[in-house]
Amino acid sequence: MQRLSSRLGALMACALMGCGTPEATDGTTSPASQRAALDTLVNVTLNKPATASVSQDPFRPEYAVDGDITSDDSRWCPGIYNPTRLLDIDLQGTFDLVRMELYTGYRDIRPIKSYELFYDDGTGWRPLPGASQTNNTSIAVFTTFSQPVTAKKVRFSCTDTLADNCRVKELWVFGAPHEGQVNIPPVVNAGADRALTLPATSVSLTGSATDADGVVSSLLWTQVSGPVATLASTTTATLGVAGLSVGTSVFRLTATDDAGASSFDDVSVTVAPAPDVLTNVALNKPAVAGTASASYPAPLAVDGSLTTRWESTYAFMTHNYLDVDLQGLHEVSSAELHMSTSATSAFAMTAFELQAWDGGCWKTIPGTVVESHPVTTPLRTLTFTAPVHTDKVRVVCKDKPYCRLRELKLLGKPSTVTPTGPTTCAAGQQTVVRNLRYDYALFLPARYNDDRTTTWPVIISLHGVGGNTLTADHTAVLASPEGLAKQFNSASFRAAMKAIVISPNQRMPFVTNGDAWFNNASVLALLDDVKRDYRVDLDRVYLTGLSGGANTGFEMLLASTAEFAAFVPVAITHVYATNPNLCGLKTLPIWAFQGALDEPSRATDIKTQLDTACGAGPSAMRDVTVYPGAGHSGATWDTAYATLPLYDWLLQQRISQRP
Repeated sequence: MQRLSSRLGALMACALMGCGTPEATDGTTSPASQRAALDTLVNVTLNKPATASVSQDPFRPEYAVDGDITSDDSRWCPGIYNPTRLLDIDLQGTFDLVRMELYTGYRDIRPIKSYELFYDDGTGWRPLPGASQTNNTSIAVFTTFSQPVTAKKVRFSCTDTLADNCRVKELWVFGAPHEGQVNIPPVVNAGADRALTLPATSVSLTGSATDADGVVSSLLWTQVSGPVATLASTTTATLGVAGLSVGTSVFRLTATDDAGASSFDDVSVTVAPAPDVLTNVALNKPAVAGTASASYPAPLAVDGSLTTRWESTYAFMTHNYLDVDLQGLHEVSSAELHMSTSATSAFAMTAFELQAWDGGCWKTIPGTVVESHPVTTPLRTLTFTAPVHTDKVRVVCKDKPYCRLRELKLLGKPSTVTPTGPTTCAAGQQTVVRNLRYDYALFLPARYNDDRTTTWPVIISLHGVGGNTLTADHTAVLASPEGLAKQFNSASFRAAMKAIVISPNQRMPFVTNGDAWFNNASVLALLDDVKRDYRVDLDRVYLTGLSGGANTGFEMLLASTAEFAAFVPVAITHVYATNPNLCGLKTLPIWAFQGALDEPSRATDIKTQLDTACGAGPSAMRDVTVYPGAGHSGATWDTAYATLPLYDWLLQQRISQRP
């Protein structure tokens, strides 16, 4: 290794003769002997550890010693209004310092006007002789120190006004290793960490190495860890890497100097999987709707054509829906809704949202609730707040009388996440559900969420002609609803109920008077909705009603009993014993309740007729329960619905067990 054997005094003589300066200011050239002395000096700050009292991101202190004087992005900036603006450089050894080159400013303007330079020989900071200035006007300052010094560290202090941002592109200090100093290993920089995304599998890594007291004699790249790659040009500064795979691979650049000392630096290359290709996972998947025009059925909304559409039938109620079965679990991130009858027509839906099946009920997808959408804007793109993992998606249209959807595109991919654990449906309490048939009070059993596989019996409960279950605006359950819904005011009753209970409200929103007769077809359609909306045990579906609701139940069952496992009529007001279709109820389990003051024969005569006039053997109807002193009032139906043995009997009945 080449070393200086001269003492500090010789360096001083060299400095006084112009050693370490570029071209002399008078245009003459330094003598050959002086140039020879200059050539023995090295930049001892290059790529050395640099720290600062304060830095303005992203202009870090190490940029002031990286050797780059051309890029404006490669500089240290402490920011304005910072009273202390210090840049410290650890020389990683002891050197005899002779001169410096200071490059400041922004492009070719804004030089640092006032600064001080200090050195530390291990005993504390001292001013570097002849290095400080108070009225500098140049962006490039070349200074030969008035007295060489021996130092381990160098400090630059900006003393410009606080409103000035001291920009240091490079601080180069030249000197030679102090006499008697041991060999200093090279300083190695393997470069910045890299990141790739498949299908990219190759990269070039460029490193560098400097030696403060000699020269770098060799370079060697090796792989330290990670998926094995193919390396090329391993003994040059630039390494070729090929055959990378997903994961993080670490590569090491080792430099050896002319005295045999080595050091290294590592760089990592992280390869990410190829980005997922999102496709329209709704395309040509099975679709059903709450209602659909015969000419515009639900599957036309997912057929890939913008010239066809789903269109609902005329409806008095809101909350029509379109369900798409994705036929497997998918991760869905966004949706496109192409609405109206064409791309230029003014029949777009104005209020809608998307829901996802979560294993027990439908949950609104965050980021998809739309209100006051312009009717003249047929396309709406919805980006979900977070991707959802589901196998079914629902579009809920809150308009009336028509909903029109030319195409629903759901952008997603097959999901690798299998939902486990409990669901999060509103269980153990009554809530309000909006439905295009009838809005209703919903009760899910307290343990409904415990697992994702258990199915539950369902009870459809119809109020009377004068009754209600919901508030006038259909946003809450009444404090004292009519019928079975009233019993859920009791905590003990809620805990005991082991069935889903649907209590429809027959009236339109804000209509609270007049006769409220349920429509048979609408009740059956509501039941179909319920079967799609909850985990229903299809073998245990029950019907009950009071007064006019009980009459509706009889009329439905006289037409067909196939949908129900049992029937509980309370306080019927019509005579059905003479109905020509009555014998169709012989095998249907029925438990009727009637007040003694409310013509109990309407119920008892049905029992007699089924037992005696509809073929051999007794019917499946139980003896009628008659309440002494009770009339056509809550004294009958509230008492009946509070009878817990009723539900013990009811939930044992199954469609599959009927003759």
